[in-house]
Amino acid sequence: MKNKIVIPQSEIYLPFYQKYLKESGSGFLVKSGLTFADFIVSEFLITLRQHAPDIMEKYPDLLQYLDRMKAIPQLKEYYSTRKEEFNNKCAYDNRK
Repeated sequence: MKNKIVIPQSEIYLPFYQKYLKESGSGFLVKSGLTFADFIVSEFLITLRQHAPDIMEKYPDLLQYLDRMKAIPQLKEYYSTRKEEFNNKCAYDNRK
């Protein structure tokens, strides 16, 4: 699955995310700053890094972006105590 789906799709979408990140100039995906899109994309990238770290190493800007997301004061504690699991609840999900 990794070689047939994950790698080819990553080669399409990761440059796209990196492009928008650079063009925004805000450190987030949109020029105006942090938006819901950042939560969706960062959760995807966290999962990708967890299950295919070699893919993410090609995109240092996206790794820095994840560090920035995890450093947001309102999210810092959540990310530092979150148990990394496949299909774990995410930052924008209020499941108990």
